[in-house]
Amino acid sequence: MTRPRRNRTGYHIETHGQGSAILLTHGFGATGRMWDEQIEQFTDRHQLIVWDLPGHGESPFPEKPITPDRLVEDMKAVLDATEVDRAVLIGIGVGGTLSLRFWRAHPERVRGLVLIGTMPGLRSGFAREISNQRASQLAAAVERDGLDALEGGAEVDPRLHAGPAGIAAAVRSLLIQTDDGALPWLGQIDVPVLIIAGSEDRPNLTAAEFMARTIPNARKAIIPRANHAANVHKPEAVNAAIAEFLSRLPS
Repeated sequence: MTRPRRNRTGYHIETHGQGSAILLTHGFGATGRMWDEQIEQFTDRHQLIVWDLPGHGESPFPEKPITPDRLVEDMKAVLDATEVDRAVLIGIGVGGTLSLRFWRAHPERVRGLVLIGTMPGLRSGFAREISNQRASQLAAAVERDGLDALEGGAEVDPRLHAGPAGIAAAVRSLLIQTDDGALPWLGQIDVPVLIIAGSEDRPNLTAAEFMARTIPNARKAIIPRANHAANVHKPEAVNAAIAEFLSRLPS
């Protein structure tokens, strides 16, 4: 493993293995450690690039404001820092939405997409308002009560984060929605896509069905008895689905 820490992005990055590249982006409240089962499984034939989102794990929250567009450019800088031209992007939750945005901005850098428990966007302004209110309440709770106020499943470990300030800032930057997300252009995606959802992740099951119908050349895998972080709850099943997907990708 190599750790090119604090490159110009300022984010904590790890690289594991050799071969065709995979960039893994975790979800809110988690860290790159949630990919440990995938690192163990795929580094014999792939280079896995794992990074911590701003305010998470070993990545500090930067002084300048973070926006989804800026994070997409930071993802590009992560690939540049590891000297990778094209990669498969695997993301969960907000990591999946960022991966979708990355394809939109830099399609030439993407071989394929794996979206786990991902909501591509909310078309309704009223639904976004409700979601944003919940995010604001969560940020306030983290500021007031500390990291124990973090919400999430097995992938969320408050002990891995430096402190509540970075997480609260990340809530406001990563979870507040100001547009339709990827919804307007899902049908334009022209790389292979694997959509994974846990059978118990009810909110994202509907999103998985919608994306599978809307994205050309998309495949769907529902993981039985798994919740949002399916790759943590049922790593063998998720790894098998990812391995099968990778084996079908054109070189």
